[in-house]
Amino acid sequence: MNDFQLRRMEKADLPLVWQWRNAEHIRTHMYNNQIIPWEEHLAWFEREQSNPSSASKIFIHQGRPLGVVRFTGIDQENETCKWGFYIGDKDAPKGSGTIMGILALDFIFETFPIRKVCAEVLDTNQVSLRYHEKLGFKQEGRLLQQLKREKLLIDVIPMGLFRYEWINQRKILAGRL
Repeated sequence: MNDFQLRRMEKADLPLVWQWRNAEHIRTHMYNNQIIPWEEHLAWFEREQSNPSSASKIFIHQGRPLGVVRFTGIDQENETCKWGFYIGDKDAPKGSGTIMGILALDFIFETFPIRKVCAEVLDTNQVSLRYHEKLGFKQEGRLLQQLKREKLLIDVIPMGLFRYEWINQRKILAGRL
């Protein structure tokens, strides 16, 4: 775990993050699966920088960027937020995703008065569904045919993880590493 870290996304990261956001293995699992133009990517970053209710992090292993974690809709009054993430580097070391999740959830629960992290998983992404369950997230329903891709209608699975559940699940995960 000591070889991994999260750091704030910086302007210098934008070319790599743009590559990742447009990579097919990432896009197919996102709400927006279209190619993102560079100008739109830059505008997104500028909005993120001035948005106090979001935090974008680069996940790093021994100085090498592997992926992105984003928290959005950070609502300190209701103590909730949403998160999204991806490993962009296809050659990331085995177990990187679990470590990224641990670092990211530690960050949000320790930095903000957050009691619940929310996620939305496309039902076509069973890997992400299992990943969320491994981290301790629980399904909170199902949004039927919520997303349309060409002729395919995709369900969206809302999931949530409470701080008190994370404390227990983190111990289990850390013991397995």
